[in-house]
Amino acid sequence: MSNINIEKLAQLANVSIGTVSKAFSGSKEISEKTRNKIFALAKKHDCFEKYYKAKREKKVVAVICPELKSPYYVDIVSRIEKLLNDKKVIMALYISNFEAKKETEIISYLLSSKTVDGIMIIASSTLVKFNKDVAIVAINTSRKNSQVDCVNVAFKDTLIETVKYLKDCGHTNIAFIGESLTKSRLNLFNIAMNENALIVNPNWIFIEKTRFEQAGKCAIDKIMQLTDKPTAIICAYDNIALGAIDAIKKHGKSVPEDFSIIGIDDIPISSHSNVSLTSIKSNNAVLCDIAVDLVLKKIESKFFSLREKINLKTELVIRDTVKKIN
Repeated sequence: MSNINIEKLAQLANVSIGTVSKAFSGSKEISEKTRNKIFALAKKHDCFEKYYKAKREKKVVAVICPELKSPYYVDIVSRIEKLLNDKKVIMALYISNFEAKKETEIISYLLSSKTVDGIMIIASSTLVKFNKDVAIVAINTSRKNSQVDCVNVAFKDTLIETVKYLKDCGHTNIAFIGESLTKSRLNLFNIAMNENALIVNPNWIFIEKTRFEQAGKCAIDKIMQLTDKPTAIICAYDNIALGAIDAIKKHGKSVPEDFSIIGIDDIPISSHSNVSLTSIKSNNAVLCDIAVDLVLKKIESKFFSLREKINLKTELVIRDTVKKIN
């Protein structure tokens, strides 16, 4: 590391020593243009870490999440925050709104500003590149060409098991309800149906423009208009399933007597609804434990890497929303 001091850095930037100090302390008195100029010179002369990190007593990990509307993402973020807090690490939260451009901008800012020690990206929609200075871990990324360590929840095998369970209960006419952000789960549904030698009826595939419970309600309204109806429905996530159950009741039918329903993620409310929902448990607790442990190890050692993607198993939790019909 360079032995260049604050006074010399101020001379190179043609500013006062006080301005340099304020730039590194994050003072709002300094313009972004001046701050960026000072930081660029400090990086050029290999003294940025010396003066910037001295201002931070605690490690900081940024968490980039698509949204906080979904109970699924709220659960993950809450677990990560608790785990980091237990380790005396500060969490900074950024929301990408499922926008690849916004996610890229956030990552670029965090890397260029050197404001964090680590980055955790949930459900990334971009190619996450390796960075030698900042520890990066991706959680539940669908991109196979990600250049960073990834911790994912694997639904494929469990979804195949789920379709087999429905088939063993006599259900061969199986529908799928999702929305625009769940196309990857529709792909897994198609694979699961094929693995169980069942035909996917395109009339029973519903990708709604709405989300959460409303998506389930809209799809059920359409199903009720069909002459040939499915006997079982797999929903892309639990909120959709709960909305579907409510809509079925409003149509004068019931679950599981008239329709069998299965959700995905097993959010807490699923087991406490009027009809306890059968769902695929995503094991967020284990997911977050591994991901946080990984990012902290990478912060401590820039050379630490799993050099592989971790795929955690999921499990089918059978409750009260599936009926045997054979």
